[in-house]
Amino acid sequence: MPKQLHVLDDIQLRAWISRGEPVAKSDGDGLTFTLSKTGTASWILRYRLGGNIRRELTLGNYPDMSLAAARRLARQHRVKIDGGGDPAREKRIKKARAAADWTVNLLIDDYQEKIMPSLAAGSAAARKRHFKKCIRPTLGALSVSAVTAADIVLMIERVRSWSMAEQILCSASRLFHHAVGRRLINANPCAGISLDAIKGAKPPPRKRVMLTAEELHDILSKIDHAAGRKYGLMFRCLLGTCVRTAELVKSKKDDFDLDKGTWWVAPENVKTRHGMLIPLGPDLIEWIQELMDMSGDSEYLLPGMYTREGSHMGVTTLWDVVSGLQDDHVFDARYFTPHDTRSTAKGHMRNLGVSNEISELALNHKRRGIEGIYDVREEVPELRVALQLWSDFLVRCERGITNVAPITSAGA
Repeated sequence: MPKQLHVLDDIQLRAWISRGEPVAKSDGDGLTFTLSKTGTASWILRYRLGGNIRRELTLGNYPDMSLAAARRLARQHRVKIDGGGDPAREKRIKKARAAADWTVNLLIDDYQEKIMPSLAAGSAAARKRHFKKCIRPTLGALSVSAVTAADIVLMIERVRSWSMAEQILCSASRLFHHAVGRRLINANPCAGISLDAIKGAKPPPRKRVMLTAEELHDILSKIDHAAGRKYGLMFRCLLGTCVRTAELVKSKKDDFDLDKGTWWVAPENVKTRHGMLIPLGPDLIEWIQELMDMSGDSEYLLPGMYTREGSHMGVTTLWDVVSGLQDDHVFDARYFTPHDTRSTAKGHMRNLGVSNEISELALNHKRRGIEGIYDVREEVPELRVALQLWSDFLVRCERGITNVAPITSAGA
């Protein structure tokens, strides 16, 4: 009985697709139309090698590849098969060679396009920094398939900080997990790597720095010239309001009522997801107004300069600048981190006579037993007094008046 060819037509194909039931229908000479449970319609070429070795080759999806195009391609492959060729094996080899051509730089680009949009903003920003500052410079030019655990260990050994090494190892692990998912590699080169083995046991938490009045004077008197007025104002606002960097950077102009002297920190911008009304004294109002004047038409107090249009400044931008100044020994002060501004604020407020309860409230710390006492949208008079004391202290420090005595009758 002669082989039946060209059995199928487009009407049948569309009918099967509309029913949505899995099918596998032959068009003759091994060309088969398949419809999966998920509704994917594909063209498969089925053939045998040496009479008993079965092979399948996916030609493409329908209707992207028409019936006529599938028949033409199937005939071309049939010519190779009849001549002893194995197109399915050739496709696997070609795919493997293509995978070998993937560099780590290309993998990072693919990860940023496919995975990073689904990450939280903070996680995405941190991962982008790790890629840019460590993984690209170290591994970027290597083929993905050539990266070994030894390469990862060497990269981690070059990172000074234990906690930063931990973060970079995590980012590298997620990157190569993506490569495994794409079948570029069979195993993650980060698997089984121990930071303890590379860098020793995790060090105890770093002791927070409380900058002295003299150190504050040196920093505040130099930062405008060294970093620019905008960054100087940001630093003053960060100190004076006791907020975290992200809370300031993500703030919108509408969050501020300068006539009333208040700033509503929206819950979505806060690490603890607890919003807070921050009272603003005259100096803070002046600094914030100056930042608003610099911001142009943006809805944000601190619009991004190099981020996408309509976005806020990067969360790490200020501290990239400040860290660079510290590395260059611009300030006559101990090395300090973003969180140290909050430690500094609390320490000096306590020295100024502010109660522990109010100083904790200023830092928006969640404290057991006082959660229900204060309405976060209502102004707390004691907090206004405390932040005004702190703001006045900062202004005096900048002017060089560093012998400020504790004020025990502040009523805070």
